[in-house]
Amino acid sequence: MVRMDEVNPNEILAEIILSKKVGTSHVRLVGDLISVDAQLSMAALESGGLPLEQMADIAEAVLPMEEAYIQAWEEVNSEPGFEESFPKLKELERALRSAVEGIIEIAQRYQLSVSRTHLD
Repeated sequence: MVRMDEVNPNEILAEIILSKKVGTSHVRLVGDLISVDAQLSMAALESGGLPLEQMADIAEAVLPMEEAYIQAWEEVNSEPGFEESFPKLKELERALRSAVEGIIEIAQRYQLSVSRTHLD
């Protein structure tokens, strides 16, 4: 299990973008994830912001999503080459997609405006 106090999710996203093991779909999903996460943060702070309790609830809801893509990345990154990591890339893609969709759902729950950026 990943120790979140030792890992910065943004550093992991940067590692994924810079990796030669990932494909275009992974980079696009990381872009989407960064975008929806930033939109959620900005929307939560606009107009006086959400109450602190709701902000804490949002952070708590996002944590398992971060843990999932960090764990998936660690699995991919633990393999020495592309061929060995290829089977694990599908799980990374699933975890990133789940995080994007999860953040959008959280925003909707709190009636915050967040939209996915399509980098096509």
